[in-house]
Amino acid sequence: MAALAMVAGAALAALDAAPGAARSQRLGALRLAAAARVREEGLPTVADEHWKYTNVSRLGERALRAASAHDGAGVSATDLGALRLSSDGALRVVLVNGCVRAELGDLGALPKGMRVRSMAALLEHDPERLAALLDTDVEAGSTFQALNTALLGDGVVIELDNDVVVREPLHVVMLGAASDLLRVPRVLVRAGRHSELRLVEEYVSLDGASGFTNSVCEATLGAGATLFHHRLANEALHNNHVGRVAVQVEEHGNYVSDSLAFGGDLTRVDIDVNLVGRGARCRLNGLFVADGQQHVDHHTRIEHRVGDTHSAELYRGILDGRSRGVFNGKVLVARDAQQITAQQASNNLLLSRHAEIDTKPELEIYADDVSCSHGATVGELDAAALFYLRSRGVPAADARALLTYAFAEKIVDEIPLPGVRRWLETRFLGHTQLSQLHSSLESP
Repeated sequence: MAALAMVAGAALAALDAAPGAARSQRLGALRLAAAARVREEGLPTVADEHWKYTNVSRLGERALRAASAHDGAGVSATDLGALRLSSDGALRVVLVNGCVRAELGDLGALPKGMRVRSMAALLEHDPERLAALLDTDVEAGSTFQALNTALLGDGVVIELDNDVVVREPLHVVMLGAASDLLRVPRVLVRAGRHSELRLVEEYVSLDGASGFTNSVCEATLGAGATLFHHRLANEALHNNHVGRVAVQVEEHGNYVSDSLAFGGDLTRVDIDVNLVGRGARCRLNGLFVADGQQHVDHHTRIEHRVGDTHSAELYRGILDGRSRGVFNGKVLVARDAQQITAQQASNNLLLSRHAEIDTKPELEIYADDVSCSHGATVGELDAAALFYLRSRGVPAADARALLTYAFAEKIVDEIPLPGVRRWLETRFLGHTQLSQLHSSLESP
């Protein structure tokens, strides 16, 4: 109940203080409905099937307060430069505690037909436009999405006109600073027909930062549009993270997702994709790594609403110490959505006898002319491969790290961003000399 009091109180206080809500009746109504839902439902419990393996009651055990722009005022470019970020893209937007800091980013000269704007600026100057872009169904998603809507203060709005193809990746850095904050960043993507964008959404923290990040990313892809979405959750261990990604893909559109989760005490990511036009497709890949007492949960839901739609999904989890991982992937095929294809796999590597994984691939099919498959595996490091590496003079720790990285490489290989690959190599191996190590093993 402490958590419920905290979130409902913060939501209502923010609702009263938000300037945009007073200027837009539609936005105000949206927030009222969201705040009411938070107040009525409270946080989910383990009695809810979708939260059966993830207990969020710990969120109520800490005194949090809603973040404001003032909380990150002291963060400088030097602070940002000291972080080991994953992307080397030329286009960058930085949010500190959920608030856009334009002077820390660099958008250069955006391609004609592409607009990247602060949600706070839209709230101030054109709240009706923001309300139209949000168009959020308050009943969709969990209470956490409603909480994000009720507290909405800033975020990034990305719009692409028809036929606009953006060559440079857009890197959105979500930086946590200061302690015991509730952050509610939001990203909106509206991609016109036959447009294309590569988006890197990265969550990181400064030393000592703690609290709770409650994020939402919504994307609508027009006919023939493509969104490559690389999402990295790598916040400090004193932080909790609940994020939702909601995507709608129209005819012949394509959504490609890589969700990587490493940091945080408790991390939960929900990805919902609706394939609503014939020829629409999505590919969801995920990699989560946990150690100590960390808890990482991925829930995905792909809905094939019409025939001739296609999906593929691969998630890999690596768990050490006393950590716990959860994967729940559901594919739903609507009535008479014929000639769809859907493949789903969940592979997990346990590095400790005390680590735990709950994995649950699901298929729910209401059509008969479909090609669907799913499966799950749980295993440990290959003892023979480990012995081989040790016999070639590789120290035990390096051999273990190399085999662990090899398990993750299936996911990493699909990410064509050198910065992300270097970041992952360093994360797993402690250096970026993987190619040299491979060469030494291949030599006689």
